[in-house]
Formats: sequence, structure tokens, C-alpha cells
Amino acid sequence: MSTVWLLGGLCLLPTEAGHEVRRCDLAIDGPNIKAVVPAGDARPDPADEAIDASGNLIAPGFVNAHTHSPDNLIRGSAPNLPLELWSLHSAAGREGRSPRETYVAAMLGCIEMLRGGVTTVLDHIRFSPHPDPAGLDSIGAAYRDAGMRAVIAPVLADRAVVDTMPLDPADLPPKSDDAYGRGAMMPAAEQARLVDDFIQRWHGVEKRIYGAVGPSGPQRCSDELLQLAGDISLRRKVIWHSHVLETKVQREMARRLYGVSMIRHLSDLGVLSRRTNLVHMNWATPDDLDLVAASGAGIVHNPVSNARLGSSVCDLPGILARGIPVGLGTDSACCNDSNNLLETAKWAALTHNQSSPDPDTWVGPDRAMTLATRGGASVLGLGDTTGQIAPGLAADLVLFKIRSPAFAPLINPVQQIVLGAGSADISSVMVAGKFLMRDGRCTMIDESSIWAEAQELADRRLSANKSVYASAANLASATHAMYCRVHGLAYRKSHD
Repeated sequence: MSTVWLLGGLCLLPTEAGHEVRRCDLAIDGPNIKAVVPAGDARPDPADEAIDASGNLIAPGFVNAHTHSPDNLIRGSAPNLPLELWSLHSAAGREGRSPRETYVAAMLGCIEMLRGGVTTVLDHIRFSPHPDPAGLDSIGAAYRDAGMRAVIAPVLADRAVVDTMPLDPADLPPKSDDAYGRGAMMPAAEQARLVDDFIQRWHGVEKRIYGAVGPSGPQRCSDELLQLAGDISLRRKVIWHSHVLETKVQREMARRLYGVSMIRHLSDLGVLSRRTNLVHMNWATPDDLDLVAASGAGIVHNPVSNARLGSSVCDLPGILARGIPVGLGTDSACCNDSNNLLETAKWAALTHNQSSPDPDTWVGPDRAMTLATRGGASVLGLGDTTGQIAPGLAADLVLFKIRSPAFAPLINPVQQIVLGAGSADISSVMVAGKFLMRDGRCTMIDESSIWAEAQELADRRLSANKSVYASAANLASATHAMYCRVHGLAYRKSHD
């Protein structure tokens, strides 16, 4: 196989403190970077492909460490509400999906993420009401067909919606005909078996697709299910990925269920380890973070969805100060309204400036770039595979156009990527040595066809699920009353 050379690009190379920028020639041999040499030192063989990259700023591929691809088909459908009310609406939109719908939804995310420089994603797959083997296989097929690097974590939950929040039973309305939110859940052992079977089928496919196990959140799972997920993680050596302490309501529910903090309970169950991903962690205490640091678990920060849902601001500076591994996630396109990791990196760089007048405590663009690349790769257990430009690692690369608005003039490349760049500034994206986007167009996906089919499927599903939306609305008043009680707010029915 001939080597592909990217010649003379301005490359973002890793340092202990962050990044340095140098013009280099990159040799790509199959899926991996073979060599990084000073620009002009390359000696391509006649059979090699030599590409002039002198007009490009070359960065490692971005890692979106948390999203939910099924929500791509309900983008724009969720109102401006906090998580507990928002989730009733979004779950109703996912009800009854066909495998083709889940495939198209995943493809929508692939197109958007590739255009935005994301080469690796963790997809936390939610099905309503239960895990679906055919749907899971369709998502694996989408990432295989698109060429992306993906960690697929099927969501597990065995508590009905009404049992996951500190609701007052006296406030609950009569059950809807379909018992929405109060129906029997698939038994824990059966869910664990389905996920274990999925991991066996897909983990390692084309050395780009990996399985994981994804408890929805501790309050949504029995201890049996949390521990079964932990057993799968240990036995299969895969990531254990879960929403944890996203909202104040979740913190209150943990006190009701466990009598101790949620993190203490997870520690007592034995599911905190270096393979554990704790997503959000907005309501963690200093003691919680100390436990996380001691366990080696990682945290996935989702600043845009946190703001969109009013969930709070996590203590990212405190997390980083403890040496806890951190990646960045967009969360779903239904609670973020995009899969734009560059936007997420900008929020991560700037949001926490408001918490302290001391700039030494600010996250800043260079650290945000690290979190968006090798930080995310490390959290997902792929630190030895991707996340930086170095010999032996995967050729997962983003080529920015130097002659574009974000870089005119070019003074501080890292700062300008994180704080100013967008998808329009990206010319090409490579995953495992293959161009999946070139000159602004996806090479493996018929974008126009997917977009057209997505519209048709979304219109059909929104119509078909009208009764499900009505059932979800049946629980809104009780959920809103609970939310107001936890936050000390006056409840007004007009807000439901």
C-alpha cells in the first residue's frame, strides 16, 4: 500500500502543556500516521500520493464524547424547558422508531459532525420504551458505512419515568390508556443480555466501532442493573457511560433512594473505575469529586446543553484541578440543537470565566482544545488510538483552510480555532487514513438523499406519535409541580 503525504501543513502537535504549531510533512500509512517530519524533509516514493497541504491548518480530529443520535430526527421539536419536562417531550418523539429511522438519524449526525471536524463520537443510544436489537444494529451499520470512529453505548433503564423523580404520588394524574411513563420496564437481566450481545457483534468492527454500556442514570436504574452494567464493562473491557447529577432534581432523588450522595452510592456499588464516564456532574460536591478522582473515572462536560436546559454550571476548573480526565460532549441535537463540538469547545473555554475574577483559574482555548481532542479520546479509552497528531496514532485529522474568515490574519491558531472557527472553515476531514470529507463534501454519504429522507421520516413520526405526546403531557403538571418544589419556585399551571 502506498503512503499518503500531507506536505507543508501547519500542524497542531501535542506538548505537555498543550500544543505547539509547526509546519510539517505527515506520512500516512493505511489507517495510521507513520511519520511527522519538518516541512520539506519528506521524500515520497514515486508510488506515494503527495498532497500539498501548505494552505491548511491541520488539527487532530475532534472527539464528541456524548451525544444521542436518535434525537437528530426530533431536532427543533423540544420547547424551552428544564430537563425533567423536556425529557417527557423528547422521549415521546423517539417512541416506536423503525431501524431505518435510527439509521437515518445516525447518518444525520455523521454528516453534521464530519462537517464540523468530529472524527470520533460516543453515541449514547436511547430507545423508547426499551432497547431494540435491530435498531442498535442499524446504528452500528450507519457508523460503519459513514467511516467514522464510534463508541456505541446502548441506554439501560429499568425504572418507570414516575419512579425516577421525587414526585408526590398525590399529584399524579390518572394513568393514560397506554400507561405512558408508568408501564412495566424490560427486566434488568434481559436488558443486560441484549447489550452484551450487541457488544459481542460490534465491538472492534473495522477497528473503528466499539461497544459500551450506558446506564441512563443511576436514578433510572435498579442497583441490579447498575451492577450488571458494571460486570459487562469489566468483562468486556468497555466503557460504562451514564448521566450523573445533571440536575438538582437528580441530586434530591439520590437522597431519597440512597440516603447518601449519588457518587458515594456508585462507589459503594463498585462501578467507579477508569472505564467509567460520568456525564454532566453539575451538582457534584467537592467530596464527590474527590471520590471520582480517587477512582480514576472520567467526566464528560456538556456546557451547551447544560445552559439550554437550565441544569446549572459544572465546576470544570475544580474538576481539572483534581486531575480528573475530561472530555467534551454536545449532548443531543434536541437539547443542544446541534452536534457542533467547536461550539461546545468555545463554551468550555469561556463559560467558567464568569465564576472567578482570577484568569489563572480560567479554562481557556488551549485547554479546551485538549479536552476536545486527546481529553475526549482518553475518557473514551481511546487515548492510545486517536486524539493527537503523532506517529503510530490513527490518521484522524481535520484540515482547516488558512484562507478563511477565522484565520485572517493568522496569529494564534489554537485560539482562533476554538474561539472563532466553524464548519465553513474546514475543507477536509480524514478518519483512519481515509478522506470522509473533501473540499467541503462528504465522500461516503449521499448528503442530499439523507436530508430528504430525514424530513419525510420526521414528518411521518411526529404525526404518528400524536397520542404519545398527549400521554407525555398527561404527566407534565405533576413533573412541573415537583420541579418547582425542588427549586423553591411558585408553581403556575399555565407553564405546563
